[in-house]
Amino acid sequence: MQRSTFKVLFYVKRQSEKSGQVPVMGRITINGTMSQFSCKLSVRSSLWDAKANKASGKSLE
Repeated sequence: MQRSTFKVLFYVKRQSEKSGQVPVMGRITINGTMSQFSCKLSVRSSLWDAKANKASGKSLE
């Protein structure tokens, strides 16, 4: 039986910054096959933690 790999990654698309907000994108990889999608959320670029792949803080933003 062959093992399969599964990874989920969240990141921001800094090239599409509008008024300090950047869109949150997602990527799912299964056995080396990638699929990217938009989460339809925006966050301030200063709140995004690139190492943890998530927004920092507890506010509604």
